[in-house]
Amino acid sequence: MGRLASNVGAALRSLREQGQRAVLSAVGIAVASLAIVLLVSIARGVQEDLQREIGDIGVNLLIVLPGRIDEDSLFNPGLLGISGLRYEDVERIRRLDGVLRASPMTFVGAGPSWNGQKSSSTLVLAAEPDWFRMRAIDRAEGRFLEQGDDDRRVCVLGEVAKKKLFGDGGAVGSFIEYNGQEYEVVGVSRPRTESPALFSQGGFENAVYLPFALVAGTQPGAQINRIVIQTRPDREPKALVASVERTLGERLEHEAYSVLTQEDLLRLVFKLMGILTWLLVGLTSIALFVGGVGIMTVMLMSVQERTKEIGIRKTVGAKRADIFAQFFTEALLLSLAGGLAGLGVSYGVCYALAKWTLLKPLITAGIVGLAIGVSVGVGAVFGLIPAMRAAARDPVRSLRYE
Repeated sequence: MGRLASNVGAALRSLREQGQRAVLSAVGIAVASLAIVLLVSIARGVQEDLQREIGDIGVNLLIVLPGRIDEDSLFNPGLLGISGLRYEDVERIRRLDGVLRASPMTFVGAGPSWNGQKSSSTLVLAAEPDWFRMRAIDRAEGRFLEQGDDDRRVCVLGEVAKKKLFGDGGAVGSFIEYNGQEYEVVGVSRPRTESPALFSQGGFENAVYLPFALVAGTQPGAQINRIVIQTRPDREPKALVASVERTLGERLEHEAYSVLTQEDLLRLVFKLMGILTWLLVGLTSIALFVGGVGIMTVMLMSVQERTKEIGIRKTVGAKRADIFAQFFTEALLLSLAGGLAGLGVSYGVCYALAKWTLLKPLITAGIVGLAIGVSVGVGAVFGLIPAMRAAARDPVRSLRYE
């Protein structure tokens, strides 16, 4: 233990004497640590955001999509085609044992306006009243769609859509315009999670909901893009997947539909995000390599400049292991300092992103451990050669070195 403390003390003194060079060599590791922590923490924050958004849709849900999605494919070009889902499918699903509610959903378009104010990013959807009973939302104003609205030009706004069109003012009783038609706003929804989210701008709260029967009656060619199913509280949604698939399979080919649980959706999204995250981390590792080469270069120069010091230490009794440990410890301390500096800057950047943007980076203990572990690992790998070269120096030749 005393020998270890002596080696660490010697390494610290040496680094202090070469302060400027030490700082410059640690900068590469700090930049790489910063990049890795930011990428992984942003990805973790986005995953949390997605999980919250999908959870806000409701509980015990199944989602029917037109087209087959498998874990191996992640995406099917058939999703871009014409949907084969029909309202008769919804009615047959409702009769299944264990199904509490089922609602069709049609993507009508985008770009509603009010008083000359247009929101091009706001979706216009058609849904039935059951859709609002499934979701974990409250009413901010007015009411939700009801059965009596089937032949009325009324709509319900999501909270984000309402703010885009009306700002902080009231919306109920006003008329928005879409595709040359006016619709009376009868209600505004509000999610139970109040914090703004990255995906809220493209989620169900940035939408205008029209009565499904009205859209189906005025646009006979309107297709059903989704069927959302809520199971009874005592039935596990996954247990009903097979029943729903059999029901749809009576009329449709196997490749014409997919039945997914919320966990399935999250798993597919997280798989894609995981691939992209580690790809970016791999690219960022180039900075780690550059930082490691910088440490190795500095340490090799240090070995060369301190040749006489190495000879003196060996002459007074220092062993090869002591010399190796000192130089190896210097490399580890340099990389650790760089990793900690990058981690510290990462905290500041993540705080700024969370405060002033919709991104909510999430730094966990695992991410901190990853940053420190990778930094120290790089120092160990690239500090090995200089430490071995220092330990192998001949003491007599070292003393004669000028």
